[in-house]
Amino acid sequence: MNNFLAGIGDIFAAPFGWILAFLYSFTNNYVLSLVILTVIFKVILLPTAIKQQKGAAKQLRLQNKVNKIKEKYAGDNRKIQEETQALYQREGYSAMTSGCAPALISLPIMMGLYGVVYTPLSSVLRISEAVIAKLSEIAYGITSLGLDKAATGRQIEIKILENFDLLLQNGAGEVLTPELIESIQKFNNGFRFMGIYLADAPKFSVFNVLWLIPILAGVTSVMSTLFMLIKQRKTNPAMANPASSGCMALMPVAMSVYFTFLFPAGVGVYWIISNILQFIQQVILSYTHNPHKLVSSILVDETVQRRSRENNIKHLKALREKQGE
Repeated sequence: MNNFLAGIGDIFAAPFGWILAFLYSFTNNYVLSLVILTVIFKVILLPTAIKQQKGAAKQLRLQNKVNKIKEKYAGDNRKIQEETQALYQREGYSAMTSGCAPALISLPIMMGLYGVVYTPLSSVLRISEAVIAKLSEIAYGITSLGLDKAATGRQIEIKILENFDLLLQNGAGEVLTPELIESIQKFNNGFRFMGIYLADAPKFSVFNVLWLIPILAGVTSVMSTLFMLIKQRKTNPAMANPASSGCMALMPVAMSVYFTFLFPAGVGVYWIISNILQFIQQVILSYTHNPHKLVSSILVDETVQRRSRENNIKHLKALREKQGE
């Protein structure tokens, strides 16, 4: 699994590395750069969040029709499901788009950050391959590090960063400028969150401080999930139960916990920040894009579209009659 994630991470790492490098050049703080990066992604994905709110409003508008289907085919769950799906298809409503799909958008971001976290020297500090190669040779020669030349780029960069003082004692200062030495030392000191080294990954089998990352990821995800369910209970009680919204209710929490065990802590920190911003966004959108208010807007839009279609049909009919004269 880790090799697969590494391969995918390498594909997405380049663009994320450039963005983080740009942000880090202003902040000189890795975690703060992650926060800003997360805010940027949230702004970019804001239309998707608004689309979710509109999807909830459309679901609310269709609820009376769904209830009639349930009454008509009471006792026949298969028929109810078929007719409900047919209704959603006719109305252009997708439960997947409104629920699970937006959560999947975060996966490429996480995979890109996976590659960036493991290649901080080249991705964020933009140190040349030639310099990293020289540092790698020094690292290979330090017996206590236990490295061999089969180590991949992501493995060697983290080892260099973790053991930078040791490398300086073994001649790294001769291949680096004083400015670059200071830059790497400063970055290394900031490559931590609450005492956790961001390149380390929590493990199911080892309970230690790294478990704080998946715990915080789960808690912050539950905040958003509970808020969503509470608001849904108020706006559409018929749909406000885990059985009917299981994907929306459980998937974000499960993903938050599970993936933070697969990825390094730096990616988990991004996930935690993202969950917190998601919660804030949900609170704001629940007032600015309240489903009950959106239902009225949807009805107006549908009325305009229906009248436009009717006018087009009348116009075409009139043209055909005129051509037939």
